[in-house]
Amino acid sequence: MSNDPTPSHHAAEECTTTASFDDHGIVDGSDLVTSTYYRLGEADRTAFPLTEAAFDRLESAFLWAYLGSVEESGVPRHVELAIEDARARTEEEFAGSEEADLRTEVLPAFYRRVAGFHCIYRE
Repeated sequence: MSNDPTPSHHAAEECTTTASFDDHGIVDGSDLVTSTYYRLGEADRTAFPLTEAAFDRLESAFLWAYLGSVEESGVPRHVELAIEDARARTEEEFAGSEEADLRTEVLPAFYRRVAGFHCIYRE
């Protein structure tokens, strides 16, 4: 139990990828992953061409999935930063790959990073 009386206080080490966004009312982060995937409209494709435009679409789809999951009217700055940093790291990871599986490789790697950065930045 924390000595911090603030109800929204979460230690980064107690934060999980599943519950990273619980402070925004998103109980299960996998809902964000699923919503992002379907917003990309790529349900019938497994290959993901790794271009800057493709990562722009991924980032945008995640932002819209987030906005569609919360009652907030905008995206808090710490969430924006988590998304930007996750995108950069995910692009680095897949640099040099011609294609990767969106559902099983790219999106999970991206979300793990978004959730991890969010756990740190929300403090």
